[in-house]
Amino acid sequence: MNILLWVFQTLLAFWNVIGGIYTVSNYENLKGAWANDLHKPVWVAIGVLQVLFALGLVLPKLTPIAAAYLAVNALMGCALFAKYAGFPGILWGLVPALLAAFVAYGRIALKPF
Repeated sequence: MNILLWVFQTLLAFWNVIGGIYTVSNYENLKGAWANDLHKPVWVAIGVLQVLFALGLVLPKLTPIAAAYLAVNALMGCALFAKYAGFPGILWGLVPALLAAFVAYGRIALKPF
């Protein structure tokens, strides 16, 4: 179980670092219908927090907190995507949200470090 959790943590860390960097550096590409809901400072803050919490996934004491934040962040992204882009793209946020929730639960209840 420990190895599986580490594999998920590593995959989620890479996924969220890349996503956070993209969010911070490509605001112009993200602008669209949802730019009215979230302005550039909010997008930058979300991207920076995403990178920081992704790095927290590999730090043993911070893993459950980081995974819980990333699960909530991914679910909020799903809500935005559903509102503006439709259902099919929700899986891009739902799968990482489920994996992050599993990591948080796994590190708290199943197999703490």
